[in-house]
Parts: sequence; C-alpha cells; structure tokens
Amino acid sequence: MGDPNDVYKALFELSPDAILIIEGDRFVDCNPAAVKTLRFPNKQALIDRYTPGEGDNVLGAHPAELSPTTQPDGRNSFEKADEMMQIAFERGSHRFEWEHVRADGEVFPVEVMLTVVDREPKHILHVVWREIAERKKLEQDLRLAQRLESVGRLAGGIAHDFNNILVVILSHAALLQRDLRAAGLPELAEQASEIRAASDRAAALTRQLLTFSRGHPTRPRPTDLVELLGSLGSMLSRLIGEDIDFVLDLPPGPVTVQADQSQIEQLVVNLAANARDAMPSGGALRVELSRHAHGKSDVLPRLESGSYAAIRVIDSGDGMTPEQLERAFDPFYTTKPPGSGSGLGLATVHSIAEQCGGGATIESALAEGTTVSVLLPLCSAEPVSTEPPPPASEALEGSETILLAEDEDAIRTLMCNALEQCGYHVLRAADGTAAMEIAQSYDSKIDLVITDVVMPRLSGPDFVQQLQEIRPGTKVIFMSGYAQDGTVTGATVDASAEILEKPFSPDVLLSSVRKLLDRT
Repeated sequence: MGDPNDVYKALFELSPDAILIIEGDRFVDCNPAAVKTLRFPNKQALIDRYTPGEGDNVLGAHPAELSPTTQPDGRNSFEKADEMMQIAFERGSHRFEWEHVRADGEVFPVEVMLTVVDREPKHILHVVWREIAERKKLEQDLRLAQRLESVGRLAGGIAHDFNNILVVILSHAALLQRDLRAAGLPELAEQASEIRAASDRAAALTRQLLTFSRGHPTRPRPTDLVELLGSLGSMLSRLIGEDIDFVLDLPPGPVTVQADQSQIEQLVVNLAANARDAMPSGGALRVELSRHAHGKSDVLPRLESGSYAAIRVIDSGDGMTPEQLERAFDPFYTTKPPGSGSGLGLATVHSIAEQCGGGATIESALAEGTTVSVLLPLCSAEPVSTEPPPPASEALEGSETILLAEDEDAIRTLMCNALEQCGYHVLRAADGTAAMEIAQSYDSKIDLVITDVVMPRLSGPDFVQQLQEIRPGTKVIFMSGYAQDGTVTGATVDASAEILEKPFSPDVLLSSVRKLLDRT
C-alpha cells in the first residue's frame, strides 16, 4: 500500500465534489473541483481574487467571503459561518445547507459537510460541497405537488355534493325563467336569469378546483392548436379590452396535441385574463404558438426529450417579485386585492399542462412583464374536428326508454320530469344495485342508461360493466360531478359512452340524450 498522504492527495485532486481545507476560520486550500464549481479559470485566479500577494497555492479566505452577504434565512453569512464551524469543532462533524457565489456572481446552493481532522495544534476542517440546485428544484416541485394534492382531496370531498346542489339550483332556475317568460313576466324572468348566472359562476369555480385536483372529467383527443387558438382570437380581443395591443402569432398548421379542447381553451383564457389584470393602464399582449424541440438540459428537466407544442403568453405588465414568482402556481395564491381573484388561474394552468404530459414555467420581473410558457407533447394523429352544435330545442323530444340511476332524490326527480315532459319513458333507480335489478327484470328494450358515477352500494361504472354482460351495446351517459383521476374509472365501457358533467341544465341533459340516441 502506498503512502496514505499520496492516496489522500489523489482523492483530493480527483474528487468530483468540491473539497476545501479550513485552518482556524479560513480556507487555505481547495481541489480542482472547487475551482471549477466557483467558475474560476484556475486555482491561482481564485487565490488572487481573495488573498492577493500571499503567494502561490495559499488561499486565505473566510467562507463568508465566497458567499452572499446573507443566507436564505436572513442571517449574516460571516456570523452564521463562524457558528457552523464552531458546531463542527464541538461535534466532530456538521452537515448543513449553504449558499455560495461563483466568480460571475451567480449564487448557488450547496450541501456542506464539515469534518474535524485532528492535526494538533492546528484546528483543521475538511470541507465538502455538493451542489443541490436540482435537488432544491425537485423539492420545490414536490411541495407544490403535495399542496395541489391536498387541495385536490379537499375539492374531491366536496365537489360531488356541491355539484348536485348546483344541478337543483340551475335546473329550477331554468324552469322558473322559462315559465315566467311564458306568463308574460319578463322582470321576474330576469331575476331567475341572475340566479342561473350565479350558479354558472359557482360551477366555473368548481371546475377550476377539479381541474388541478384531476377530478374534472376529461375527453382527451387529437386537437389542432392552430385551429383552436385561431378560433379564440376574437374572444381574447374582447376579453382583454381595447387599451391592450393584442397579437396572435400562429405557425403554419396543424400543431396537434392530445388534449381536452375545453381545458386548453380554459388554460389560454386564464393566462390572457391574468395578463389583462397585470396591465391596468394598457400595454401589449402576445400569444405565440410554436413547435419546440425539448432537451433534458432545458427548463422543466422532468419532461422527456422530444417534440412539443409551445404556447407562450407574453405581457408588458407589472411583473412579479422573486417571492411572488416562487408561489405563482400555488392554489389560492393571488397578488390581487380581496374579492378580485380566486388564486386558481395559474394553478389550473399548471395542472392542465401536467395532465396533458407537459409542463408550465413563468419568467417575470418587476416592471418588465411576464412570460408564461406551456409545453404540450405533440402527437401524430389527425386532429378531430370540433363537435357540431347541439340540436335545436324542437328536436329534443323522443319516445325511447331510459333507465336513470341517480342517488340524489331531488336530481332524480328533476331529470325524470324533464325527460318525461319530452315524451321519454323513464325507469327510475336510486343506485346502481337497484338499476341492475331493473335491467334484469324489465322485459322490453332499454334504449339508454343515464347513471351517476359515484353512488352507494354499486358505482355507475361497475353497474354499466355488469349491464353490458346482459344487455350488450346499450348506450350510456355517465353523470359526474367528480372523477378521482379526471376520467370515468372502474370499468371498461364502450367508447360511445358520453360524460354529462354536473352541474347541467335540463336543456343540456335533453340535448345530450338526443345526440346519443341519434348516433348510429
């Protein structure tokens, strides 16, 4: 075995981690990895920066001299460094996180390991730095994911019941508005209209909650972003107002992604609304769409390398402070005054992007505007054209037999009344088990099943799975106010099944029924 000093020297010089030596309270030596980490061209340049005139290979810098003035906890770097070294001398070793400064001024986080080396009478510390910027970013992403998950669990717990309540309010308001207009009472009909409008706003808020909790039912399909954003252009112009210069920059199409069209519309509208609010005195807003070749070295390193669609929303507004930027995607965090925002806009954008297999980033500085970039994986499938408009009201009637499974009495009664008034024969069931018993005992054809997803005893998807064994090919509409992972789960159902998202009005119900019954 060779000289231990020679072995240590080799390890010291070849280590990929930065290693430094402290005598007393000063760095006196460092290895090449430390020089590289600090971005000096060579060791002598580092020595000349901090201890000029002391001679070659003699570094005499206090650890705080290679650090910003204060650490992230607000403490002075000199005072805290002395304390960290004192702890190491008392305990024999000490591990902690620290921020240092490179030669070009960039501040970077490291994990520091101080180890006491017995070399009497000298007080020597062996110092190892390991850069942790990527780890810190992953920790930040994990904390955000945990916050979203917590809110998602809360939203999922209340959304089903809340949406059931909204169905009753929205449906009765719609029926009341219709009857008041027919009775020649337009002023009272307008009051019923206000009830409907308030219900719609509550429903929109619930949808935002469920979007980032992944409890919102989705129908991903190949979607051409060029066509989608182009169709949104005029609406975005009206949304942001005449005092903002609006530019929509689209490439030659198509740019196709696998996504729920309504979610992408919501994403873009949220970003445009945020940009408008950041420019109260007017400004410029630019929405760009491009194809992006993403690599692991880019931002969002968790995304796989590949081809993405990049939606960038750029405004010339107030911008954000670093503290605001760090929390921008947090649910319920907002810089707007009370009553002016829910704090769900950017959280929803972040969740939609991730649900599509992509991600979102924000760049901003005070008085320099904000740029939000959303990356969505490109897909090679042919884009699906926009769905046709719903049928006119006079085409909503029918005579078919419908089996309805809904555990909420008020909703079940409302739906039965609406369907029967249009001529349908309705079989009523309070849950999936009762619906299955009806399906087994009913002698005639059942043309359509409408079932809630979440029900006691037997869920909607499980009921439909059993139903298809005895009545294969039966058409199905799932009603959902909350789906655990954003889709109807628990069974393999026919691809023709529709999802009716709660809350809905009687007209939406009848339109969905007629559309599915008429589908061949």
